[in-house]
Amino acid sequence: MTYTEWAEADARCWSGISLTQLEDALDKIPLRRGAKKVFRTLKDRRMNTVILSAGLSILANKAREELNADLAIANDLISRDGRLTGEIKVNVSLTEKMSLVKRMATIFNLQCKQIALVGDRSNDLTIPECLRIAIDPKDLNTIRNADFVIDDLTEILDVLDST
Repeated sequence: MTYTEWAEADARCWSGISLTQLEDALDKIPLRRGAKKVFRTLKDRRMNTVILSAGLSILANKAREELNADLAIANDLISRDGRLTGEIKVNVSLTEKMSLVKRMATIFNLQCKQIALVGDRSNDLTIPECLRIAIDPKDLNTIRNADFVIDDLTEILDVLDST
């Protein structure tokens, strides 16, 4: 099963649910500890920040707003008349995530070596030219693909200071 097929099957499970009900439930998901400090510091350093997720745009956009990130790209659940239709627009699949990173580099006029990728899965860290930071890695491949492994989000600042 491809990621898109999985996402479509998953989205069908949400069919008929009120968009407001879903948003209320997702609002209870907290940001990772230290996220506000990290994003505020990166902004103070005039660094661009992008939330790129194979998850839901509702969550990614909520994080973008709370963290004042420059951009968020994720997958859109489709709604009509305030209810989820059971459809999804896949903007970010697991296998295409890194091509989006390269497009972001073009948008922000950056070379890959100027980009830090932060993620908990190996598919988040597949561009060797970028600085690859694994946070709370979920598998051994993530650790192998990482230049740095951290447990606390605020350690990103130490990594950036040391490189």
